[in-house]
Amino acid sequence: MILLVQNDKEYETDLREMISAFFSHEKINVSTPSEVASFEKERFGRFRFMLTALFDEKNASLRLEEKGHVLYSAYIYGDYKNRKRYRNKLKLAIYRLLSEYTKRDLPWGSLTGMRPTKIATQALAKGKTKEEIVDYYNYTYDASIEKAQLATDVALKEKSIIESVNPLTDYCLYINIPFCPTKCLYCSFAAYPITDYERHISDYIAALKQELQHIAFINRNRNLVAVYMGGGTPTSLNSTELGSIIQCVRETFDISLLREFTVEAGRPDSITREKLEMLKKNGVTRISINPQTMNADTLRKIGRAHTPADIKRAMNDARKAGFKNINMDIIAGLPGETIFEMEYTLDELADLAPESLTVHSLAIKRAANLNERYDEFSGEINHDTDKMLSLVAKRAEKAGLEPYYLYRQKNIAGNLENVGYSKPGLECIYNILIMEESVDTFAAGAGAVTRLLTTDNGKVTRVDRVENCKNVDEYMLRIDEMLERKNAGVASRMLT
Repeated sequence: MILLVQNDKEYETDLREMISAFFSHEKINVSTPSEVASFEKERFGRFRFMLTALFDEKNASLRLEEKGHVLYSAYIYGDYKNRKRYRNKLKLAIYRLLSEYTKRDLPWGSLTGMRPTKIATQALAKGKTKEEIVDYYNYTYDASIEKAQLATDVALKEKSIIESVNPLTDYCLYINIPFCPTKCLYCSFAAYPITDYERHISDYIAALKQELQHIAFINRNRNLVAVYMGGGTPTSLNSTELGSIIQCVRETFDISLLREFTVEAGRPDSITREKLEMLKKNGVTRISINPQTMNADTLRKIGRAHTPADIKRAMNDARKAGFKNINMDIIAGLPGETIFEMEYTLDELADLAPESLTVHSLAIKRAANLNERYDEFSGEINHDTDKMLSLVAKRAEKAGLEPYYLYRQKNIAGNLENVGYSKPGLECIYNILIMEESVDTFAAGAGAVTRLLTTDNGKVTRVDRVENCKNVDEYMLRIDEMLERKNAGVASRMLT
């Protein structure tokens, strides 16, 4: 447990995020100086260390203590109420204190946000060179040169796709299928075992189609540019069920300007030749087949009911069905895996030659079974995730795949990132547009979140979220309310 002492809550979230970047699974106790003054001496022994942040109009004083001894301290000068100028300086100072204390450098330095490429995107818009942007990441955040170059390369790759859409006239569609064959150890999504809902699938699809028709009507004068069906595992539905949803999209929406239709086929144990042929016949242009690892022992450990042979079979069937844009997902940092297991996975995938490869750093989410069983698996979670990501980058480059998509999540192992690589010209348009918040994303299905942009002279000034019920039964029961929520969201934006 860590004790955070502060006399103002202005930067509590930033301080928590910075501490969690180094100590991802440790509880943080927050107190004020007056509260700490009343602590009994023995109470301090419960904490790994105490970090104190005291603010006044002229400066902030930072102090890191362990067992009553001040180990590190720092001062930041200026008015702390000016968040725009102060926040990055404070986070950098905290980062350096914790880096000294732990003797660790984090690859992203003091950056903790979900979208580290946003800095590069904004700098490119101002005419900055790649070298200037890399230097800025390094100087302002202590980010490593490798990560700074990665963020800048991704921003450069995204630039042409972002510039090809108009936030006023274009939009994306996300369709959520919240069912899976089983729930994986690391999964935090609201995904339901398909066997528990077989009697309700037709009712869910009926509600989903009603919502899709409503979204199509709202956007009847706009251009649908990308569709993404995810979950869950969409292919946990049978071929007829899945096909009826895709047919609804094709018949209800104007898809004359559609540039991409992705279906997250996901788990190989849910993929059949019949489903693949149906997807191809119905105009799906991109699919994902997600092994996560090619090591059989790990697959069993994380609760995936398929084998490496199933992955190869699904990939071969997809090729026979005619798919020429296939993504594969892997996870770095899975329990029991080291860089050697990652190398084996990459060797196996090299033979399958996917057009895209997405590597996720293991994130231990609050709602995941892995979080509840953390003590059981903590000794098996390797801390060389950054080395694994570097290996993936090298192997992706060797395969002719370039980074095009980058984001981060809370509680990622090593405070790292998720990266999408693809062959040039086969980038996932939906991934880029939703991550960079370039157009509206209308979302249908239980747990789906619509994102509506407000713009001013072509620049996004606000993003509003319109959420559907996560619970499948509630979603079906309250489908009319889900439609009204979208109406209200669109109407609210028109009034601003």
